[in-house]
Amino acid sequence: MSGRPATGLAAAATCALALLAGCRSAPVPVAVAPPPAAPAPVAEPAPDGGCARDLAAARATLAEREAALRAAEERQAELRARLLEQSAEARSRGEREAALQAQLDDAVLEVVRAKAKLRSLESRAEAASTMAEAEAALKALGPGGAGVASEQLDKAEALLRMSADEFEKENYGGALFLAGQAKGHLRAAEPRPGDVELLPGEVALAAPLELRVMTGANLRDGPGQEFRVLTALPRGTAVTAVSRKDRWVRVRDAHGTSGWVFEALLDLR
Repeated sequence: MSGRPATGLAAAATCALALLAGCRSAPVPVAVAPPPAAPAPVAEPAPDGGCARDLAAARATLAEREAALRAAEERQAELRARLLEQSAEARSRGEREAALQAQLDDAVLEVVRAKAKLRSLESRAEAASTMAEAEAALKALGPGGAGVASEQLDKAEALLRMSADEFEKENYGGALFLAGQAKGHLRAAEPRPGDVELLPGEVALAAPLELRVMTGANLRDGPGQEFRVLTALPRGTAVTAVSRKDRWVRVRDAHGTSGWVFEALLDLR
C-alpha cells in the first residue's frame, strides 16, 4: 500500500517535468505588423489638344517677333552708318563749296582789275544801261518776295554796289562786268513754277516755257479781265510762262514782273 502512492507521485512529477521542458523548447509566436502598402499611382490627366496648339502657336509667334526685332536692329545699324557717311560727305562738300566760292570771289576781283586796264575800250553808256537793267530787275523781285531766293538777291545787291563803285572810278569795264554778274544772280533768284503759291485751279508747268506776245497784251494781276492791269506788253515782248489756269497763263517779263496774259495772245518764241 505504501509503495503505490510513491509511484503515483513520481509519475506526476515526471509529467510536470515533461510539460515544463516542452514550454521551454517551443518558441512563443510574436505578432509582426505587415509592411505598409505602396500608394497607388495617380493618373495624370491627358493633355488637351487645344492648349497644345495654342502653346505651339505662341512659340512660333515669339520666334517670328524675335527674328523681326533682329532684322530691325540690323536695319537700324545700317541706316545709322549711312547717315554718318552722308553727314561726312555733306561736311566735305560744304568745305569744297566754300573753297570754290573763295576762288570765285578772287577771280571776280581779278577780272575787275583787268577790266580797269581796258576802261577806254568799254562803253560808259553800255555799263550804265546794264546797271539800270539789273537795278530794275532787283526792284521787280523785291525783298522777301514769294519764291525768291534771298541768297541770290543778297549777292546781286552786293555786286551792284561794287558795280556802282567801279563806275564812279570810271572803270566802265569793271562796272559792266559786275552788273552782268548781278543780273545772273537775279535770274537765278526768280521764282520757279514750284516756288509760286498756286491759286485754286492753277496748274504749274513742268518747266518754264519761253513765249512771246503776238499782239499788244495787258499783263493783269489775276487770271481774268476783271483783274487790274499791271502793265501793257508790246508785240514781240519775250515772257516766260510758269503756270496756267483755264485759258490764262501766268508769265514773267525780262524785268521780273509777274502777271497773267490771255493764252490766245501768246506764242512760242
